[in-house]
Amino acid sequence: MKKDQSFMDVRDTDTLKRLARSAGIRVLNHFEYFEAVNGKNGHRYKVQIKGKDIICSCPDAKSHHCKHEIAVARDMSLFMEVV
Repeated sequence: MKKDQSFMDVRDTDTLKRLARSAGIRVLNHFEYFEAVNGKNGHRYKVQIKGKDIICSCPDAKSHHCKHEIAVARDMSLFMEVV
């Protein structure tokens, strides 16, 4: 997904579900990459910023904007200037 991806006026139910599930993801900043940790099951995924893209290592990210990417984008918008 793009760093500047906006989730305003989302109508797709699958995306809405991912947005809701992203609230349970804790993002750890390891400087070279982020680690997205699921609060329910402890699963961890490496999330990287490559240019203007946010890329997660989870299987869901291959076909969707996954909840881990959404969580990192959310935290970036709260704590960093997105260019």
